[in-house]
Amino acid sequence: MPFWRRKRARRRFKPFDRTLLPQPPESTFEQTFAEGLLVSESAGRMALKNRIIVMALRGEEPYDADRAAAAAREVLFELTREMDQVAEWSASERESAAQREGRAVNQHDYHRADTRNLRLRERVNAAVAKRLWELRDDSDYLAEFAERAREDAWGEIAAAIDARLDRDWPQIEVDETYERERDERLRNLSLDLDRDLREAARRREERDELDDAFGAWPG
Repeated sequence: MPFWRRKRARRRFKPFDRTLLPQPPESTFEQTFAEGLLVSESAGRMALKNRIIVMALRGEEPYDADRAAAAAREVLFELTREMDQVAEWSASERESAAQREGRAVNQHDYHRADTRNLRLRERVNAAVAKRLWELRDDSDYLAEFAERAREDAWGEIAAAIDARLDRDWPQIEVDETYERERDERLRNLSLDLDRDLREAARRREERDELDDAFGAWPG
């Protein structure tokens, strides 16, 4: 029989045995707490960064470190409430899961085998909430938290400005005429900036007289 007509012997594969899979190492409370706190702080800085960007786009109020630290304290309070709510939800799910046998059909279908992870989630979120509450009274932490959010905000604003300039600013050829007129352009720019600063000071004085620090901004 020609070799191309010979049938290959079928290899018999053993049925898949889930029990032979290596068991992933169980997460410890310390590891999960550190990761949870890191994620919460990152989310908090993002929220504060967005607030700072909105304040910068709304008007001419200068950045104030004390106000930013106060806003950071508010953000941590909101995070604390969220963590407490998740901890309560985990406790409720754990009690229900303890009554169900079998395997989950989706990621939100908890059974008795999931009670350990739900208990860990409950403990971690409660601990993160407690730590965030403590950090609300740490003035040095709040100042650093706000400063990092300010740097993130400025980085995002600067990137948007750069992108806009790259898109809209015409390509300028630097030649002898450009160099010769450079001093005149700088003088005009200085005059424009001086005029804008005087106008900003005038508007600030008007707001101070009205005792309206936010200049009737919405929100």
